[in-house]
Amino acid sequence: MTTDGQLPIPVSRLSGPLQPDGARLSELSTLELVSRLARTASRLVTREAELAKVEARADIAATVEMARRLAVAAAAGLVGVTMLLVALAFALTAWLPGWAAALIIAAVVLAVAAVAAMSGWSRRVRTPLARTRESVKEDLEWVKQRIA
Repeated sequence: MTTDGQLPIPVSRLSGPLQPDGARLSELSTLELVSRLARTASRLVTREAELAKVEARADIAATVEMARRLAVAAAAGLVGVTMLLVALAFALTAWLPGWAAALIIAAVVLAVAAVAAMSGWSRRVRTPLARTRESVKEDLEWVKQRIA
């Protein structure tokens, strides 16, 4: 790959009407044409594989960067929510002792966490790979019927 993301040899050069020695394709034998086709296809597959590798690396790098930024955002959000809860506890101290205000807020936050945990747990996968298992069973039955 070149620095601008292009393949080193343009695909148009791989399939031009003239051979490198200047011969026309119509002048070549069938064996030479098939050989050229195989070489060209092989080069094309190699170039496509190189392109896929470069794109995969770029996609992974972008995904890692996105995950880093989301982690920073989550940490900042967690600190922000914590500070809001502390501010709420301080506001409640006008009517309650400080320990009682903090205890009430902690109880509410823990209740929300418990509800979220139960909701998440109820959505867990109970039978992993169910479709794959069924497909494998069907394939095994088919093979058994063919062999028997």
